[in-house]
Amino acid sequence: MQSFKWLDRPWIIELGLVIVLLLCIHLVLKKVILRGKKIEGDWRFHLDYAVAVPMGVLLWILFIAFGIDLMVREFKLMGFAYVIPLRNAAIIVCLAWFFLRWKKVFYQVMVKKIDRPGGERLRLDSFTMEMTSKLLTIVILFMTVLIVMSIFGFNIAPLVTFGGVGAAILGISGKDVIANFFGGFMIYLTRPFRIGDRIDLPGKKLGGVVEEIGWYFTSVRDDQKKPFYVPNAVFSVEPVINLSRITHRRIEESIGVRYEDVDRVPGIVQSIRTLFEEHTGIDHALPVHVFMEAFGQTAIQIEIKVYLSSTRYEEFMEMRTELMRKIYEIIQESGAQIPYPTMAVKLEQ
Repeated sequence: MQSFKWLDRPWIIELGLVIVLLLCIHLVLKKVILRGKKIEGDWRFHLDYAVAVPMGVLLWILFIAFGIDLMVREFKLMGFAYVIPLRNAAIIVCLAWFFLRWKKVFYQVMVKKIDRPGGERLRLDSFTMEMTSKLLTIVILFMTVLIVMSIFGFNIAPLVTFGGVGAAILGISGKDVIANFFGGFMIYLTRPFRIGDRIDLPGKKLGGVVEEIGWYFTSVRDDQKKPFYVPNAVFSVEPVINLSRITHRRIEESIGVRYEDVDRVPGIVQSIRTLFEEHTGIDHALPVHVFMEAFGQTAIQIEIKVYLSSTRYEEFMEMRTELMRKIYEIIQESGAQIPYPTMAVKLEQ
């Protein structure tokens, strides 16, 4: 019986050295990733999550591929021609897997920084970050597919040509779906509104608070707490009013005074102007209109147009109530009156 000699089996030694090398690489990378004090809110805090699993899978793939290749060379095996392309494709897939996991961690950390107080200094918002995250996902997957196809020797040019014809057919048959997709992309690009904004669609008689902006539709909840799912293509053809971005609210009223009090109208107009000039809630940088407007059917009409700095509806209504009450007091103190609606009926014998 012949004794087993390691020198007669160099492939075993080579395989063992590869195992030791891969284990050392794994331990070194793990030490490097986990080294240092982790800071919550830093994207490096979860770097081990992004690297650990793809790195472990990649090392196993490299070991298995090397072992198969070693056996093929040692024992002259046939039928393993695709081992190397499979290994290369697996490496690309693991790299794409790592980038997707790292993108997810980076996105979550950045959104937390933006949402907390002081996050506006980054000049970003969660809306932009979500758009960027989705676009990066599409780019990573698209590039991965192209590289894997090139590794296996596929000619991409005919596929691109066929894809162009297929895209044309798909575009004709699914134009509504494509229109909604590009409508969502334009919302992300132009940002006419974001999540949490209150919008109004006059053409559709819809309005409410934006809850979610998807690639196909946007979820809006109205004042009765009913959700509406608006296809994104609608925002490309319908005007959208973003009530959350208004800078002022305007009081626009026409107040009537009796014809018997026509001599008191100039004094009333001047007193109302003085009231507006002294009120701190009115933006005096914008026009303040207080004029005698017209002779109405039953009264002289005084036009009032002023802009209030407050945009919150509750504050605006409280300020409007206060100003209208003081205007009524001015009319009463001047000795004039606001006429009641009257109707003259002529009776014939």
